Amino acid sequence: MVYDWEGRRTRRLQMLKFLGALALPVLLLGSAITAVEGVQDNPSVAVTPR
Repeated sequence: MVYDWEGRRTRRLQMLKFLGALALPVLLLGSAITAVEGVQDNPSVAVTPR
């Protein structure tokens, strides 16, 4: 029986692309949540008078 190396490689690349596409929104959401929590802890950071 011959092993399908190309098929395995294709599936692995598809999975990496899928996980990479999910990673960016997760990082952005995490940054947004952290920013909101930081503003709630210290409201003076959000509005700086000039």
